[in-house]
Amino acid sequence: MDFIGIERLATPNTALAAPQGFSPVPDIVTPAYRLSAPDLLAAVQRMALAQPRVFLAAEYPEDGQVHFVARSLVFNFPDLIAVQARELPGGGSELVLYSRSVYGQSDFGVNQARLRLWLDRLDRLASEKG
Repeated sequence: MDFIGIERLATPNTALAAPQGFSPVPDIVTPAYRLSAPDLLAAVQRMALAQPRVFLAAEYPEDGQVHFVARSLVFNFPDLIAVQARELPGGGSELVLYSRSVYGQSDFGVNQARLRLWLDRLDRLASEKG
C-alpha cells in the first residue's frame, strides 16, 4: 500500500493516524518513537494480535508494513488496518495506521477508537520497556 497520498473515502468509515505534517491530514497525530522501524513494527504486530478478533492478513517487511483484519463481535464484519513504520533521518521511527471498514457508510467511530486504543497500548508497551 502506498501510504503517501492515501485517498480517503468521502464516507465516514475510515481513520488515519500519522505524524504531524502527513498528507492527508490525520485524525490522530502519532509521535516519533525511539525504536527502529523494524522493532516498532514488531511491537505493533504483537500488540495488535493480542486484541480480540484481529488477524494478520499480510506482511511486507521490505516496505515496513503489516496489514490486519479486525472482525466485529456481532456480525463478523471485517475492517482492514494497514500499518507502516518508517525510519527517521536522525534515528528512531514514525508510524502510520489506516483503518477502514469494508462494508457500510458509517462505522460509528469504531475505526478511530481502534487506532486510539492501539496507540495507547503501544505507548504502554514502550513505557514498560523503558
